[in-house]
Amino acid sequence: MLSRLVRSDQGRLHHLPVILGLLLLLLFAAGAAAAPGGGKGGGKPRGTSSTPTISIASPSSGSTVSGPVSVSGSASDNGTSVASVQVSVDGGTYQRATGTTSWSFPLNSASYPDGTHTIAAKATDSSGSTAVTTNTVTFNNTPTPTTPPPDTSPPSVAIAAPAPGSTVSGTVSVSGSAADNISVAAVQVSLDGGPYQAAQGTSSWSYSLDTTMLAAGSHTLSARATDTSGNASTTNENVTVQNSTTLPPGVVQQLVTPEGATINIYSDAVGWTAQQVYDLLKPNAYQLDVIGPTLTIDVTAQYASQTTTSASSSNGVWGNYHATITLQANGTSAFATRPDAIAAHEYGHAWTNYYYYVRWQRDWTPWLQERGLAGNPLLDSSYQWTIREMIADDYRLLFGTSSAQSEMAYINPAIPEPRTVAGLKNWFVNTWG
Repeated sequence: MLSRLVRSDQGRLHHLPVILGLLLLLLFAAGAAAAPGGGKGGGKPRGTSSTPTISIASPSSGSTVSGPVSVSGSASDNGTSVASVQVSVDGGTYQRATGTTSWSFPLNSASYPDGTHTIAAKATDSSGSTAVTTNTVTFNNTPTPTTPPPDTSPPSVAIAAPAPGSTVSGTVSVSGSAADNISVAAVQVSLDGGPYQAAQGTSSWSYSLDTTMLAAGSHTLSARATDTSGNASTTNENVTVQNSTTLPPGVVQQLVTPEGATINIYSDAVGWTAQQVYDLLKPNAYQLDVIGPTLTIDVTAQYASQTTTSASSSNGVWGNYHATITLQANGTSAFATRPDAIAAHEYGHAWTNYYYYVRWQRDWTPWLQERGLAGNPLLDSSYQWTIREMIADDYRLLFGTSSAQSEMAYINPAIPEPRTVAGLKNWFVNTWG
């Protein structure tokens, strides 16, 4: 029976090696397929993926920033590497930051309106995975207003005209100036402690005062300046009101200066008030306090500018001196075009003639000797050689203002100009006068 079985299987035995080979090949393929997922085959375990992380370190969430600010932070990945970091504000376009694991981005907060804003940072790894984080911050680029200290400084105020101690009549222009560390709000004028009345202007102000209703005598003018904070200051001066009904014919305004000079403005005078003439005369008038009581100034368009003087003799002594200066006030006169020079020259006549009579008893010799002109045959031969004109022009160039000196050349170019003569001004002060 065994021999029968063997014989019956002999026909199948020749297939056994083929079957065994196929089984080994299947086992080898199965082992190779299992190797990549095994501990020794490398790669990630089945079921894991690459995921980056990112954080914003500055500015911190909830903080307030202004101007340029650096947004910075860090990023990492659990599998591959961080490829890039980008930053966005309020959902806007992402912009690339500098760096990856440690990154920064320049942001100008002044480019955005003040208020709350959201800063987003996005990290992307080399596999294309992304992660986003946000911080909410406040932008504040509006300067905090500062409250200025209270203004406690009062303004200053001054009365320029009429001059203190003046004698005035008719309608007088009271004028002056005011200043403040911030701003002058108003200037007002009061008479004799009465109610204040508004003046015109502030830093430069004026007020028209009608003196015809005032009693003759001394009166007090007050000027008050008030600034925009309510601080105020005042100044006062006394003037004398004398409204005479016997003004010289044609005179419409008269002013007696504090030095005693009388200024008459005639109806035909163009563009001058008595105060303006006084303001012009005073800086050009050396010893006006001495000459003033003997001096009258007539401002008119009718006569050329000139000076006339007079004196009388008693017991051989000259005195009772008086001078009248006429200033021609029209649009084309020398006084209109060279006011300082003409005023100084004419006052030079009044001043030098005063001492010619009162001190030197009508003798020009001391001045002629000082000027080296004694015995010169040209003296008084022509206008430029007239003694009275030359000495008056000496005065103009030695005692007049810079304008008085520059507006005209010296009257006689044939003799030394007085400013070049050493010691001449001192001689006038200490010897002639």
